[in-house]
Amino acid sequence: MSGAADLAKRALSRGDLIAAYDITVLAIADGDQSNEIRHQQILALARMGDTDRAMELFSAYRLDRSDDPHERAIGARLMKDRALGLAEGEARKAALEQAFAAYHAIYLDSGDPFPGINAATLALLAGDAERANALARALLEDPAVAGAGDYYMAATRAEALLLLGRMDEVAAVLATPAVHASADHGARAGTARQLARIAAHMGVTAEGLLAGLTPPRVAHFCGHMFAGDDAAEARIRGEIDRVLDAAGIGFAYGALACGADILFAEAALARGVELHVVLPFDEADFLAQSVLPGGGDWLARYHACLAGAAGSVTASPMDYFGGPEQFAYGSGMAMGLARLRARHLDAEPVQVAIWDGVAASGPAGTGADVATWQARGGRTIVIDPGPVDRALERPPPRVRSDYERMLAAILFTDFAGFSTLRETALPAFWDGVMRRVAEVLAAHEGEVECRNSWGDALYAVMPSASAAATIALELQDALAGFDFATLGLDGKGGMRVGVHYGPAYRTTDHVTGRTTFYGTEVSKAARIEPVTPPGAVFVTEPFAAILALEAADRFACRYVGRIALAKNYGQFPMYRLTRA
Repeated sequence: MSGAADLAKRALSRGDLIAAYDITVLAIADGDQSNEIRHQQILALARMGDTDRAMELFSAYRLDRSDDPHERAIGARLMKDRALGLAEGEARKAALEQAFAAYHAIYLDSGDPFPGINAATLALLAGDAERANALARALLEDPAVAGAGDYYMAATRAEALLLLGRMDEVAAVLATPAVHASADHGARAGTARQLARIAAHMGVTAEGLLAGLTPPRVAHFCGHMFAGDDAAEARIRGEIDRVLDAAGIGFAYGALACGADILFAEAALARGVELHVVLPFDEADFLAQSVLPGGGDWLARYHACLAGAAGSVTASPMDYFGGPEQFAYGSGMAMGLARLRARHLDAEPVQVAIWDGVAASGPAGTGADVATWQARGGRTIVIDPGPVDRALERPPPRVRSDYERMLAAILFTDFAGFSTLRETALPAFWDGVMRRVAEVLAAHEGEVECRNSWGDALYAVMPSASAAATIALELQDALAGFDFATLGLDGKGGMRVGVHYGPAYRTTDHVTGRTTFYGTEVSKAARIEPVTPPGAVFVTEPFAAILALEAADRFACRYVGRIALAKNYGQFPMYRLTRA
């Protein structure tokens, strides 16, 4: 296995699907010609739920011709995913049978247990219990499966036993070190889904049975800033250690302010928890506002935690202007990223708050973070910090602004092919395209803070990510039936929609006299739609994170990679927005 493929495999095992995908993209761009790196890329997309794009790449890479049965079987897995996404009925049954046939053919050709056990399960789900049982019995006689020496053979054995209803033996296999000691959280999550699906079909209870496969929880952590205090820190650290162990936390997302944040991060790193740091704004300003006021050795501890983190991201590169919404933005992004990671792992996201229980009076602070998390149905584990010195002196912001600022979703669109339209086509465009755009906005009148248009372009601002997601997708729906050939575009035109979320100035436009928004994050939003494919909606990682916090049940954001934005603005992680 190549070095890049090994790195991608490790990322997949951690459930870090975005990192796995990025590794494969870079490796292929650098000339890696191997099928294994392409297999890892498709697997990352499949686990993220982007079945269509994964299938396109499977076909483009011609993995159906691979000598490796596992690489060929990824195509059958994608067929299975499509089938399972269909509603109950004849179409679903037929699709399951097609996926079974694909897996079964690979099994007959190779004798490999992996396609064999998938064929067995698909036979059951398609209604052929007799064939499922026959395949399960044959697999149990395979020496590799009978020995169950590694995770995959043990999981195969457990699945075959479950198909045969031998529940006690399933439990025994799942209790073996090959399974419960495996650190491949991605594989464990997949096994848990598969066994739960079989159990539901058979009408048996599997919750207790699958408890050992449950991946570590993903935590958002937050808490009060306070000055150094050895006795208080020892007491709080003991409670953090207890919570980390009791809650089974394996991944953590949050900031690194002095006091609670750094204490939690230190405890997490000491236990091998994967730490991800999310800073709200410019690092120098964050240190001045949230680390140095605690005095003592907090700065050195900050740098030690940052060095030990698996990843770090700055929500916005802007300076600190003194607005609490900037802190709220960073916290919201950390919460959303934790939820996105939990979704990829099928793990429970939890919040750990080192909090005195006092509600916040504004949009930022530990109490506000707890309120936001719980308002979205999240569970919070509270650790009482007890008496700590929170009377910290913060310096005034390096840059001040008296203009109103707020968190907002910022949408820009343009129409591919507009500049090539003939003069005679412009009235049809205005009435056929822009009228539909106006009708969508009118239907959401109360959710649009400001709007403007020029030529084919639209600029609109909404107070929430969910409102922007609804409008963006409805814009594409409204244009889906439009006949672009009437404009002379031969069906190649279409609206490109880009959306971002962040803090921005809210003011009155001196020219139009209407409300408008401007600032760093508005400029970033304007760079997205030029690199978006016609007919699609691309969103930034902050938007995807906030949307995961606001409305994960209604929308999905599929990762498309690090994309270079227009006008040399830089490369950023981008997602394609769809309905869930």
